[in-house]
Parts: sequence; structure tokens; C-alpha cells
Amino acid sequence: MPVPIPPKPPRRIVTGHTPDGRSTTVFNDEVIFEVSGDVPAPMARVWVTKESPADNNRDQTIDMKYVLPDRLSLVSTVGTHISIVDIPPVTPVFMHRTSSIDYIILISGELTLVLEDGSETTLTEPGSIVVQRGTLHDWKNKGTGWTRFIAVLIDASPVHVSDEQGVISVLPEVVSNTCKAPTSEA
Repeated sequence: MPVPIPPKPPRRIVTGHTPDGRSTTVFNDEVIFEVSGDVPAPMARVWVTKESPADNNRDQTIDMKYVLPDRLSLVSTVGTHISIVDIPPVTPVFMHRTSSIDYIILISGELTLVLEDGSETTLTEPGSIVVQRGTLHDWKNKGTGWTRFIAVLIDASPVHVSDEQGVISVLPEVVSNTCKAPTSEA
């Protein structure tokens, strides 16, 4: 069976202002997908902000899709990051956690969220949304076609937990393909 080809890169339009304050299009292009390290899912950085509130007066000649978020190449401290992720058929990504609140919006395909406790939730309807709140998680494509989703990551305070003695600890950011979720027995 032939391997399905990835979806076509989407178009990105960024607006701004002329020197006299009139609305204009600053960028109108296709996003560029890149594969990073051991991550099997190509990702296209759409835009990054480095502060909140965002500065709409920033030099418009700087294309923010080429600016890396400063933490794990995923999260901008005190900022935002929007990307598009394509996961090949029958592919897990890996367990990871960032100190961020993430809005994950399914565009096409089948996307399975796997949490640290081994629970799985599968999204099949385009437009379905996951609000990811700093938990250790994985994304899987169990389908036979490509999966595409939009990820909006916004910097957040790290998650704090306390043990039975009341000792508070901070859950660390983790991006590693060696961290695995428990497997469920068949």
C-alpha cells in the first residue's frame, strides 16, 4: 500500500499598517514545515510573540515564523506561539510537558491524546479542541491518513503539586522521546 502524501502547506496572511496607519498585508505566503530532531511530526511555525500584550508596532519586516520560541522551541516566555503540526499515519510523537496552556484544534485526520495515566481520547471531527493545561501528554495518529492540527501555546506558570507531607514541587518541562506513557494491556 502506498504511503499517503502529506497535506499541502496552508497559506499564511499577516496584516499590519502602512506608515500612515492604513491596514495592509505584510506577508502572504505558504508556511514551511520542518522536522526537528527525533520528532516524527513536521511542524510549521506560523507566528511567535515574545511579550504579552503583543506589540503590533514591531518592525514589520521581521517575519516571526522564523523566530524560535525560547523554551524547548515550543513556548515563548511571556508570549505566544502558533504552529501547524502534521503527523504521519500510524505514528506517535512522544510524551512531553510544557509550562503553557495550549489550544489544540483538529483540522483533519484522527488525533489521539494520550495522558500520563495511560488514558486516551481520540478526536475525529474537524474543529474539535483540546485545552492542554501543562500535563504530560503524547499525540498519536492511529489512522491511515495524515493528521493536521493547529497548536496555540501561551506561556503559563508551572504546575505545582504537593506530596502527602505537604512538600510542594514544580512539575518540570519535558520534551523527550524516552519518556513513555504506560501501555494498556489488550
